[in-house]
Amino acid sequence: MSEKEELGIVCPSCNEANLLMRSMLYSIPFFNELAMFSMECPSCNFKHSDVFSAEQRKPARFTLHVDKPALLRARVVRSGSGTIRLPEFGIDVEPGPAAESFITNVEGVLQRTMSVVETAIRFTDQPEEKAKGAEILANMNRALEGEYPFTLVMEDPAGVSGIILDDMSEVEYEELSIDEASQLKGAPFWIDTIREDYTAQK
Repeated sequence: MSEKEELGIVCPSCNEANLLMRSMLYSIPFFNELAMFSMECPSCNFKHSDVFSAEQRKPARFTLHVDKPALLRARVVRSGSGTIRLPEFGIDVEPGPAAESFITNVEGVLQRTMSVVETAIRFTDQPEEKAKGAEILANMNRALEGEYPFTLVMEDPAGVSGIILDDMSEVEYEELSIDEASQLKGAPFWIDTIREDYTAQK
């Protein structure tokens, strides 16, 4: 893993050419090399992070059935264009303009999702929605203890997001069709430009 810093890329928010970018290179089996980068503009305080592959990848779906505690440690890569699905909890986390990327594990995905559910519970005035949220949180806590089997699905039209185990036979991998990929929300339109600028400066 190595770190690099660049300055001089145009900021997508204020168009000043002094966007500060820090990158961390990760070598991950199955994905080979990934670059995770964070951006910050000193002029307008714009911030964003994302992850991309050094090689072109096809739109993909990764599915993991988490039915034993050891699978909570499976590594998860989520890029700014990745969609997380947790069907047993009725939750889809789709990327928006400020979608952040991360590299974590299945347990970390659950914990991140739980914080969103907790926020939703606090902001709703509907008793039935509060009760439903509390039920989801209870089941997620059971899942963290290995007592509630569930499914984690990662979909990405850029093919960068995924689920990685030492034994990839436990992960179902599918290449998405053009039609399937086109129905997914992707990264903000300006991300591709910044990736290209960053790659050209390497």
